[in-house]
Amino acid sequence: MSAAQRLCFVIMPFKPELHYFFLYLREHIERTHRLKCERADDQVLTIPILDKILGSIRAADLIIADCTGRNPNVFYEIGMAHAYEKKVILITSDEIRDTPSDIRHYEFIKYDLANHLEFLAKMDNAIRNILFERYQGMYEQALDVLRSFRRASRVNVDVATREVFLQRVLNAETTSPLPALEDDFGQAEFYLPKIIAEVQDAATMTAITTYLSSFGSHP
Repeated sequence: MSAAQRLCFVIMPFKPELHYFFLYLREHIERTHRLKCERADDQVLTIPILDKILGSIRAADLIIADCTGRNPNVFYEIGMAHAYEKKVILITSDEIRDTPSDIRHYEFIKYDLANHLEFLAKMDNAIRNILFERYQGMYEQALDVLRSFRRASRVNVDVATREVFLQRVLNAETTSPLPALEDDFGQAEFYLPKIIAEVQDAATMTAITTYLSSFGSHP
């Protein structure tokens, strides 16, 4: 899957009354988090639906599962997601006490469309936590790149906060792939504009350009 196609797969019963809820959820997730959001019946494919679901689960960066109504297919697909060690956000419009005991110990986000702002705030927080967790090690790598830049350029710049850095990485990944670990130039080019707090400063940008040119020939 390309960098521009991070996938949020939604598991829910195929019920007409949930269709517009899915469309509402998809629009918010794609607009707010720049994720491709789909469920198994989004595409007409020649492969069996279970194979489509399995492929989407394996490809997903995160999964949202709607447990409303205790649908057995939903719980089966949650089991597959856990087997592939996928991060799953559980939601329900039922009372939490009505969820099966096997998964009741997991955290649920209860939704009520009459109070959609609270639901979306909790959902957004859960999604950000999952996506940010994926990039925690990058912050340390970026700090190493910054230390090399400072030694070479003797330019003193402020460091972006971890939250700002991770948000910049998330935004950038929608248009460009992450650099390989062995690609020193690629890492410097990718990380420096994201780990430096004020990257729009003209002197800083000139210093970054000069530093990158020191790597010589590169792809």
